[in-house]
Amino acid sequence: MGDFNHGHIQWTSLQSTGREDQEFLNLVQDSFLSQHVLEATRGENVLDIVLSSQKEFVDNVKICEPLGCSDHNQIHFIIKVKGERNRKIRYRNIFHKGRYKDMREYLAKIDWNKTLQNKTATECWNILKSEIDCVVDKFVPLKKQGKLSKKKHLSKEAIRKIKYKQMMWKRYLHTGSEEDYSIYKEALNQAIAEIRNSKRSYEKKIAFNINHDSKIFYDTQDMGMKMHNIQWVVLY
Repeated sequence: MGDFNHGHIQWTSLQSTGREDQEFLNLVQDSFLSQHVLEATRGENVLDIVLSSQKEFVDNVKICEPLGCSDHNQIHFIIKVKGERNRKIRYRNIFHKGRYKDMREYLAKIDWNKTLQNKTATECWNILKSEIDCVVDKFVPLKKQGKLSKKKHLSKEAIRKIKYKQMMWKRYLHTGSEEDYSIYKEALNQAIAEIRNSKRSYEKKIAFNINHDSKIFYDTQDMGMKMHNIQWVVLY
């Protein structure tokens, strides 16, 4: 799957204009590959394609609205693969329930001067990291990893604008009019702006409440949300 930039190939009739497009089409046919994208993915051209060694490997191909500000459409499809699912149970630390008093007492009993004496910076770091990992295992409980929670940083207004943007895209696909495309682009820009505002407000909320509600911070970290834009405000 990818943007192969061969827009002059007619994949329904397997014909093309242009030397490079014909060479690519010949390569696909000589390799006995199946190409599954038959609708335009950028403008009126099929630039993004999905190739497979067997036609039945890929099913339910859908061309959806562009992602963000990209001018290429999304491609959704199902890959049929046989195999056993790895149902390995995953666990994560619940840091807001950690026994930090016990943790401090445990670390205070270590003679750090003796432990780190005559050690290099790398050796000191490895020892420190090992002790930190040890106290986390001892004093921070584990929880079974569940499904990813919903995106809490999206406000109701952001979700509403996202849904409206999707509706305008479907209308444009149905009518194909320039007017409806302009309406979709305006809805897209409004959705992007609202998502940014919503995320910024959520990050500020976490920063101002970090001392009173640390759970929301650790939950956010567990979701993999990047918090590098937060201007931390610590209240003593």
